[in-house]
Amino acid sequence: MQHIIFDLDGTIIDSKKEILKTYQVVFERIPPRVPPNTDELNYGMNINDLLRGVYGEDDITPAKKMFASIYDTSGYEETSLYEGVLETLAFLKAQGHELYIATNKRYTPTLRILEAKNIRQFFSEVVGYEMTPGIMMTKRDMVAELKRLGSFSEGFMVGDSVGDIMAGKDGHLTTIAVTYGYESESVLAEKNPDHLIDRFHNLSTFVQIRDKQ
Repeated sequence: MQHIIFDLDGTIIDSKKEILKTYQVVFERIPPRVPPNTDELNYGMNINDLLRGVYGEDDITPAKKMFASIYDTSGYEETSLYEGVLETLAFLKAQGHELYIATNKRYTPTLRILEAKNIRQFFSEVVGYEMTPGIMMTKRDMVAELKRLGSFSEGFMVGDSVGDIMAGKDGHLTTIAVTYGYESESVLAEKNPDHLIDRFHNLSTFVQIRDKQ
């Protein structure tokens, strides 16, 4: 049995289109001093860091509240699971592995998306950014919290960002970088993850190999 922590956006779900649409509404209604190039925004960032990058020294509270009011009530029709996710999660769970989520997405929409995509049942614990109001968790914090909740010291961290890989390394986990997400393969490779995969279902191979050792 293995413990596997997953990032969400760019790893399990492709939410870029829906997030972009929501931010565009926010930027239209609360215009930044310098209009951002929305194609270049990093949608895997937490909402506070992204909005601070757009609005600079201006108060981001109104923009954050507007984003939440739109996004948190969405049906998430434009958010999709990556190919092979449903089948692979079901397989890993059936094999007795413990699965977890650590995401920079806020906790409320995270749970709603997991329910909407019918995958909540696969995860033993879910930790999200600002799951406790006023407490902003880094990915390293999330990994540490999940290790505490799950009472494990060894396992896997699977994600599409540099932050995911570094958090996994800091947590002494085997790191698996997915190359189909929001970060380029070359940038991920520079951080020397233990494995690089271009399809989600390839994950089961590494987990099963480790489980037999």
